[in-house]
Amino acid sequence: MWRTKKFWGILILILLVLGGAFYYFKTKDNTQATSYTTGKVERGNIASVITSTGTINPTNYVDISTNVAGMLEQVLVKENDHVTAGQVIATIDARQLQATADDARATLENAKNDLDRYSTLVAQGAIPQQTYDTALMNYQKAQAAYDRAVANLSDTTITSPMDGTVIGTPLKAGQTISTGISTQMIIATVADLSNLEIYLTVDETDIGSVKKGARVDFTVDAHPGKTFTGYVSDIALGTKGNMGTTSSSVVYYTVKVAISPSDASNFFPTMTARATIYGDERTNVLVVPLAAVRTDKVGEYVYVIKNGKPERTSVTTGLTGETTIEIAKGLNEGDEIVVSGDVGSSSSKQSNSGGPMF
Repeated sequence: MWRTKKFWGILILILLVLGGAFYYFKTKDNTQATSYTTGKVERGNIASVITSTGTINPTNYVDISTNVAGMLEQVLVKENDHVTAGQVIATIDARQLQATADDARATLENAKNDLDRYSTLVAQGAIPQQTYDTALMNYQKAQAAYDRAVANLSDTTITSPMDGTVIGTPLKAGQTISTGISTQMIIATVADLSNLEIYLTVDETDIGSVKKGARVDFTVDAHPGKTFTGYVSDIALGTKGNMGTTSSSVVYYTVKVAISPSDASNFFPTMTARATIYGDERTNVLVVPLAAVRTDKVGEYVYVIKNGKPERTSVTTGLTGETTIEIAKGLNEGDEIVVSGDVGSSSSKQSNSGGPMF
């Protein structure tokens, strides 16, 4: 009797353990099976987007320098001053150049007097033609030397070639301007701040999708939460001496984005702009969220819900938008798909559209 009760007690205990284990694993499987979110394949419009970062620059600006060497006698502008075309912004000590011009004038006058005298004599046959020709050559050389001296003297007065604003700090009075060096000394930079553009760098894999006139949305840190709009005004085919700039074996090209003059007052030169360039657009195509498309060494695929379970289905994608991607092949409108999450081990079958079995 006692052994019978002991047997039934052990049997009941075993059944309870097995039941608990079954309930645990069943609950675990159900948790795994529902650890993802689903959505529907829909029709909609999509535009390819390219993100890039660049700097804001004046469209029209000039670095002002001079062709003559000497000490800066006066600098008449300071940073942020507005100047007009022709306005004097600096002068160079002209005493030495003035003396050179005076000497050149005297030499020219002497050469002119000799030429006039020899012109009369050669007409009378009193001197040979060669003597006159030499006098003419000396006069021409003196004239060229005088013109050069006058031009150098004129260059000691530096003027602005355009209306604009002085950006950056100009050189200071007392500094010596040197010539004949590889990089000219910039006395001041004047820019038109009412006409700005962005220089974006776009790598070679994306540059083919960028078109002139395309819309560009951009933000700057100076105005958080605000988005501005411009358009692609030009695509640089390369830089001086190169077909493009290279960084870490990737080739980049400069895309110029025009900024609306009405927005120009919001920006300063060299501000960082974070931009989105809108490329090709397509309407009434199948689209799914970007997160729904997964990729491995076999290719792109999504999980389609069939008979209540997710099955891997290979797809061919098209344009990529900001939040969605075009499905060119592999899905139908209305299909229920896994948008995000882990399907776990619940996907054990492979759809007929190809791909490995799970």
